[in-house]
Amino acid sequence: MLSALMHAGWNLIAKLGDDRLLAIALIKAPTIAVAMAILLVVPLPAPSSWPFLAASVAVNCLYFYFLINAYRTGDLSLAYPVARGVGPMLVLLLSWLVVGEVPTAASVAGVSVICLSLFALGLERGASAKHYESILWAVGVGLTIAIYTVGDGMGGRLSGSPIGYVAALNIGTGILVCGFTVARRGAAFTQALRLHWFNGALGGAMMLAAYAIVVYAMTLAPMAYIAALRESSVIFAAVLGAVFLREPFGAKRIVAAVGVAAGIAILVLGR
Repeated sequence: MLSALMHAGWNLIAKLGDDRLLAIALIKAPTIAVAMAILLVVPLPAPSSWPFLAASVAVNCLYFYFLINAYRTGDLSLAYPVARGVGPMLVLLLSWLVVGEVPTAASVAGVSVICLSLFALGLERGASAKHYESILWAVGVGLTIAIYTVGDGMGGRLSGSPIGYVAALNIGTGILVCGFTVARRGAAFTQALRLHWFNGALGGAMMLAAYAIVVYAMTLAPMAYIAALRESSVIFAAVLGAVFLREPFGAKRIVAAVGVAAGIAILVLGR
């Protein structure tokens, strides 16, 4: 739940401003320094986890590409829940097919309720083409989330150091994302770091801590359970969007939030 709150928080920061690439790079930049400091005090991930780590770096870069475009074309309250809704269903399927974690009836029911509730937020009568473009980008985000979640669950278990694994992951993705931003934005990135360093530091801390908690949790419990529980972040995102972005928090979002809570209850009670 703490991870969910922090995840919604850094996504809010990423949605602020007009340039999504700069916003993401601003958040990623401080995670490089923090992750390097972490690796000074925790063990490096075991070599057996390095193939998963390398694959995750590549998939995470694709994730940020989809996320930037989803937020470019749609609201936080649209793109975020659709992206988060795709993830648990695919994680449940992939953790079963790839890892052999057979889902229980309760986990299937809980994940289904959560996902249906989140997808309901994406429905809009008389929607424009841009609305559905944002949904397509968000589905791409959800697909990459599912791939890296299962991969990192396996890699984290092999690493012997889940925190070290996440730190190495953030260094790899941070260098690639920030390097690309420097090449594309140049001086604008330097100016953004100087003017908005606090937002970047706050977002980066939440990004790194949120995922470190998730990878550690996946060493203790089934991946699908953790992935679905984290989707409670959509409730926090709806509230943050209403407060800071002045997005509406109407009956549909309240019903969807209750659905997420019900799905979580099914997961917890039926585990």
